[in-house]
Amino acid sequence: MKARFQKIIVNEGLSFVAKKLDLPRFDSEFHFHSEYELKYVIQSKGKRFVGDCVENFNEGDLVLLGPNIPHYWKSDPEYFERDDLKASAFLVMFSEDFLGANFFSIPEMSIIRDLLNKAKGGVCFQHPNKETMFKKMKDLMSDEGPLKIISMLDILLELAKSEMRPLLTNAFVTELPLINYSDHSIGRLKKVHEYVIVNFHNKIQIQDVAEIANMTPHAFCKYFMKSTKKTFMTFLSELRVCHAKKLLIEKEEQAISDICYSSGFDNLSNFNRKFKSITTMTPKEFRSLYLN
Repeated sequence: MKARFQKIIVNEGLSFVAKKLDLPRFDSEFHFHSEYELKYVIQSKGKRFVGDCVENFNEGDLVLLGPNIPHYWKSDPEYFERDDLKASAFLVMFSEDFLGANFFSIPEMSIIRDLLNKAKGGVCFQHPNKETMFKKMKDLMSDEGPLKIISMLDILLELAKSEMRPLLTNAFVTELPLINYSDHSIGRLKKVHEYVIVNFHNKIQIQDVAEIANMTPHAFCKYFMKSTKKTFMTFLSELRVCHAKKLLIEKEEQAISDICYSSGFDNLSNFNRKFKSITTMTPKEFRSLYLN
């Protein structure tokens, strides 16, 4: 997907952005910026799109993204249908030199420097101490002066010592600086993205999305591959498996065959094959792992 560049405005007298988001839902445009972004989801569930990675998110989701990675969070459909649900998160955005050009190059900062290098491909923190991280980030929102800098470094140190995993494929990270995100076709590709999110549980053919993008099927396939480093059908399978993983965990009583069809797969053998190729586990093994 193409993404819009977003200019981040830091208030005068501050060296970085730290704020709490309180929204009806998460539904930002697909965008990127030159700053690092740390996001802790307090409320809401849905899909997280980061570069060529699509995953579920829920309360406690914690990610750190490096500069120029296209991304957005989209809450589940129920957040667009109900008024009693809310979405909130702590958001921190900072440049690599927000404490000075060479600050993270000094020996004492090596552990944080390693964290920032890893985050250039995007990282998700596997098992953060949610209560501790919630308190640290909440305090950061209200701290002022030198204490705000101390709190920020404390959070980065905590993250640097935490278990994490990369979000983006090597192919995507390698070509990240070369990808042109300024294409004016962002509007039509956003429509394609929205169409797939709403209709992935139905049968979708290349012709369907090519028409949404106002392109021929051949041109659309080439364009999608160039933009995301994967075929459209691979992206669709990953989104369907992502949704199936969510159902396998949240709906223990639902049969795997039912989850297969409600996630958009047309037969159980294809579902099992795709699921295992993406997760290295069968749906049954995945459910057992998380329930145990």
